[in-house]
Amino acid sequence: MAIPNTSRPLQERLLTMVKNLQFLWFVGHVFTLFGAFSYVLSTLTFGSSTKGYTAAYIGALISYGVVIYKSHGIPQPSIAFAQKLAMDENAQYLLLSLYWLFSSDIAVSLVPYVSFSAFHTIGYIRTSIIPTVFPVPAGTATNASWQTTTQSKIKAWTDANYGPAMRFVAQVEVVGIMGRLLLGLFKLRIMSIFVFAQFLRFRYHMSAYTRQSFGNLRERLDRFLLPPTADARIPPMVSSVYTSVKGMIIRYGQAIVQQQPTPAR
Repeated sequence: MAIPNTSRPLQERLLTMVKNLQFLWFVGHVFTLFGAFSYVLSTLTFGSSTKGYTAAYIGALISYGVVIYKSHGIPQPSIAFAQKLAMDENAQYLLLSLYWLFSSDIAVSLVPYVSFSAFHTIGYIRTSIIPTVFPVPAGTATNASWQTTTQSKIKAWTDANYGPAMRFVAQVEVVGIMGRLLLGLFKLRIMSIFVFAQFLRFRYHMSAYTRQSFGNLRERLDRFLLPPTADARIPPMVSSVYTSVKGMIIRYGQAIVQQQPTPAR
């Protein structure tokens, strides 16, 4: 967004910002944050309302929908368009949020969306809201203004914490959400496991953070279940079953993901 002209009235500057499609993207992220906060608060106070959970995922659909529209335009009923979406991580998160929206509540599934929304919201405040609502007055040295100082501090905090946050998100997806879904096996909720396993397979191919999380999990389980580091009390059959299951998961995760066709030149 261009730096606002300080000579323009605040109402005009706000109207220009609101008319931008990026503002709708920001609203979606705010919905996700407030919805998740409301849902957690309701859960902690032993409430039964799921309105916050629903609002959080409606916000995710809005924000990811804007990103996909800006990246790919109006959806087209074609195989080529579907292939592009299949390899777009934003489309994957949008489809997953749609699935979570119409499935039974899984609180931990909100963690990745809340994490992303927090960073995007802070970023929008830095790049759009502060310059629009509190522009640096004419004649004031930009570097000496509180606006610039605040924006610099926000950027420094974001740069320092984005990597650790993404590693945390990957850990939650690999261990937290999938672990929660596996517990649903006792309730025969197979579809959720299949859907999320497919999502994780794409993430494994597209995200270094996800690959690192899988690697860390494998190392911990290997030390715990396989000789020579395994506890002597663990039966050999358990180690054998673990090795077989691990092999199946690796083969599934490393299956060839269809790539986008190379454009004709």
